[in-house]
Amino acid sequence: MAIFVDIVSRLLHPAVQALLLGGVSMAFVLRRRPLAALASAFVAVGWLWLASTPAFALSLRRPLATPASAIRTGADAIVVLGGGKLPVIDWSASTTRAGTGLALWRAGFAPRLLVSGSDQARQLAEGYTSSGVPERALRVEAASTNTHENAIYSAALLRETGDTNVLLVTSSIHMRRAAGAFRHEGLRVSPVPVTEMDVSLFGAPRWVPTRGALTLTARCLREYVALWTYGQRGWL
Repeated sequence: MAIFVDIVSRLLHPAVQALLLGGVSMAFVLRRRPLAALASAFVAVGWLWLASTPAFALSLRRPLATPASAIRTGADAIVVLGGGKLPVIDWSASTTRAGTGLALWRAGFAPRLLVSGSDQARQLAEGYTSSGVPERALRVEAASTNTHENAIYSAALLRETGDTNVLLVTSSIHMRRAAGAFRHEGLRVSPVPVTEMDVSLFGAPRWVPTRGALTLTARCLREYVALWTYGQRGWL
């Protein structure tokens, strides 16, 4: 199943799609169908260019992104999901998920921090410990491999200490699905979205292709498919 999900995820990247269209174009060349080959190549280049523009990437992001709002006080725990960029030096940098979670804890929004995700949970825990978070205030969920499991395994840990009201920290385009998954497990969720890498595109020329815009387009396409899948499976 994991291999299938990985293949689908890769196929949703516009660069991979353009490469496949390029292969189709070459096949038409070999079959001596120049017009079809030209059309396929044109679509490949056009799609890759469009997917790389900030205007297109941000238009895909807009319906997904959860806007920042006032953070509620009195939460039982702060849940930080892995998958984001880890701070290199300053763990209090609020432009990352890790930094946002640490800043919330230091400000006293909740007494406990829970980090979730097999990819980064242990690294997050180590970073928080070195930043002054005591072990008694830190919970680690390092078994989950996707958002659905993040919610299930984190909820189980939270119930052990009677925590039901959480501040959830993840990227703004991931928040809609993540918050839905955690609420499905019976938790009261206050979203704390992090803009992360998207912020650099807001002031960029709208129709000049950039690598950052291409990455954002790929992330948004994957998120739309994941939202639909979670809805079909009853995970939200």
